[in-house]
Amino acid sequence: MVAVPATIFDSDTIPRDRRAELEAAVVAAGRHLTKLFEAWIVATPDRRKFAVRITSYPEVDISVPFDWNATAAEVTERVRAAMDD
Repeated sequence: MVAVPATIFDSDTIPRDRRAELEAAVVAAGRHLTKLFEAWIVATPDRRKFAVRITSYPEVDISVPFDWNATAAEVTERVRAAMDD
């Protein structure tokens, strides 16, 4: 079995100082998977939070919201749990 990480397609609305950290957290969340997932990390329209959107056509479309002070470990844990459900 070969692990296939989640592919990050967009994170442009995330501040540059958090972007790499959050992208790495989302990729880490998908390392144990055998199926390809796509991910977007986006700021909410009011910019008060951000969300990780995970998709795998046609059966998966998940959005996991976070406060800006969420740690990389929290992001990895919650995204992994959402993908495992």
